[in-house]
Amino acid sequence: MSSIPRPPVYRIIILQLILTLIAGALAWLHSDVAAKSALLGGLTCALPNAYFIWRAFRYTGARSATQVVQSFYQGESWKFVLTALCFGVIFQRVEPLNVLALFAGFITVQLGHIASARIANL
Repeated sequence: MSSIPRPPVYRIIILQLILTLIAGALAWLHSDVAAKSALLGGLTCALPNAYFIWRAFRYTGARSATQVVQSFYQGESWKFVLTALCFGVIFQRVEPLNVLALFAGFITVQLGHIASARIANL
């Protein structure tokens, strides 16, 4: 009896952290504030996604089907909450802030999901 192996989803988080560093480095060409803002934007996407992946892939197997479904729903809900909290804290506490760089970092890492399916299947 063979089981289906777990997908290497940790690679998605590694890709997102690499994209965060790239976005920060490119923004650093503009200014230190832009670099910090881009890094915060990338982390605002990557960290809640890391929580989702940890939460969603804790259980495997047919006997755990109910737990798997619950984990996905709870993970996605908390991912949304954590993303909103990160943005709220950033907008309230971080100054000076380059809003364009913040969203550029977030969107860059978010678009990494396009490549993440391919990377997770390697």
